[in-house]
Amino acid sequence: MGLYRGVFSEKREREYSDRELFTRYAHRIVPFKKSVTLISLFILISTVADIIIPLIVGFAVDVFEKPDRDFSIVLGAGVVYLILSAAIWVMFSLRRREIGNFMPYFLENLRMDIFDKLQEQDMSFYDKHLSGSLNSRVSNDALDFGNTTILLADTMGNLLVSALTFAILFWLNPTLALITLAGVPFLFVLMFSLRKLARIVSRAYRKSIGNINNAMVESIEGIQVCKSYGQEATVSEQFHETNKEYFGTAYRLTAVTHVWRAILETITALILVTIVYLGGQLVLQGVSTTAIILMYILYIQRFFRPIMILATFFPQLSAGMAAYERILDILDSKPNVKQNPVLRGVDALEGEIVFENVDFSYRNDGEWVFKGFSLKIAKGEKLAVVGHTGAGKSSLVNLLARFYEFQGGSIKIDGIDIRDLKLDSYRRNLGMVQQDVFLFSGTIEENIRYGRRDASEEDLWKAIRSVHAEELIEYLHDGIQTQVGERGGGLSVGQKQLISFARALLTDPKILILDEATSSVDAYTEAIIQEALEVLLENRTSIIIAHRLSTILNADRIIVMEKGQIIEEGTHEALLAQGGKYGQLYKQYYEHQSLDWVPITG
Repeated sequence: MGLYRGVFSEKREREYSDRELFTRYAHRIVPFKKSVTLISLFILISTVADIIIPLIVGFAVDVFEKPDRDFSIVLGAGVVYLILSAAIWVMFSLRRREIGNFMPYFLENLRMDIFDKLQEQDMSFYDKHLSGSLNSRVSNDALDFGNTTILLADTMGNLLVSALTFAILFWLNPTLALITLAGVPFLFVLMFSLRKLARIVSRAYRKSIGNINNAMVESIEGIQVCKSYGQEATVSEQFHETNKEYFGTAYRLTAVTHVWRAILETITALILVTIVYLGGQLVLQGVSTTAIILMYILYIQRFFRPIMILATFFPQLSAGMAAYERILDILDSKPNVKQNPVLRGVDALEGEIVFENVDFSYRNDGEWVFKGFSLKIAKGEKLAVVGHTGAGKSSLVNLLARFYEFQGGSIKIDGIDIRDLKLDSYRRNLGMVQQDVFLFSGTIEENIRYGRRDASEEDLWKAIRSVHAEELIEYLHDGIQTQVGERGGGLSVGQKQLISFARALLTDPKILILDEATSSVDAYTEAIIQEALEVLLENRTSIIIAHRLSTILNADRIIVMEKGQIIEEGTHEALLAQGGKYGQLYKQYYEHQSLDWVPITG
């Protein structure tokens, strides 16, 4: 599938029975029982009014047939007819207004539940789910499931109409009522035959919407790469294929929803013609009156109208329940990062870190990143971590930040297992700056305050000056209130890096993690950051994953990692003297960054 091949790989983790779906749906609407009760009451009143109208019409016709016609009675029947029609309209308006009051709150609660659940997940969850698909569940799936609530309310009214109407049909003429009823099983067989097919098609349709969102997100986020390689036409062609798949699933869903309607209408028309013929015979024989047969015909239309609506009910319900399945797949997801039942909050940490016999695999498939990994970092120590790509450097800090769960061993801070610490209070003691800086839409001030919104103006500007970001802010037209745009658009890599440093430092973390944080900045910006780091790293435990020699030289200790193991450790001078792996890395990556480096020529 080209660039979008990952779009189609998403799998649902669990299946839900109809009973479970409806049970959980019922629990979800319990908080809105007042609105549901009012909607049901309005449906009941309008249904009763709709049922009475044919009786009024029949009564008026019966008066016309009598020799001594009393037009005042007919006029009265007309007034009652208008009152009932007005009542139906009023009840319909009240029902729609109540639905309008109920639905926004229902959707708000549902979307907040989904969003909050997404916030609980660890990074392994996001490794398995594409962002476009998750966005589809919060927006499209929630809306489609919310529409199912309206569908069920309307269906309740329709079923009530059919039940009451049949009772009146039976009262008017039992024989004709049984003849009418004989065609109903065929209708329900056709409708129920759609049920399984509709559910399958609806699931495919929901997935195709997620695919569209995934493709859009990926194409927009990768637009610079796309343009760099001149692949606009290729991306458009691939999106065209994704869009065609969406069109195909939407077409199949529409076909399943309406394909049987012509058959159902034919069956009901045959039944109606039969009843008209038999009713006419009864009138000619004097067994029945014209008024009764007219009422019967009017009631037959009311009897079959809800059944016709039910023909589209199951496909639409299946679409809503398919959306609810995708929502429940999120709501029922449990983070892999495990917490002990009794958690400890922590105000401030000292910063001693101990990895002890840690086993870790991203996919729990036996492909170990760490196996029996151990490392001790003293309080206040500045530790530099070097190694080739895939050595385990980023995995080390990912585990420390509890982004992923490790399968064996322990990680302790100040002698306390991090699994015993509340995540929010623990992470407040961590400051993390990564190479790929993410800034949120908003002002520079809002981004710097992100981890500590209640910081004073003094603390805010102290953090800014510590990383020498005041020059950046003074240069911008709106200063600290400058809007940075989505993902920090409009700022250079170095400028975004300075803002991320200020953001991390404003929280005054006891443990500072720099994950290749200066590898993408220019020499001038790096010089500014290096000057600030001498102060910033003071009295903090620091883990520095760096591609810059200047960052490594200031470390108290350097560890060299390879395939998830520490193969060398020591100071810069000591490791160079060993002539081992670090010496090779130094010559390959760092030596040319030295001020006294002279390239070998000749």
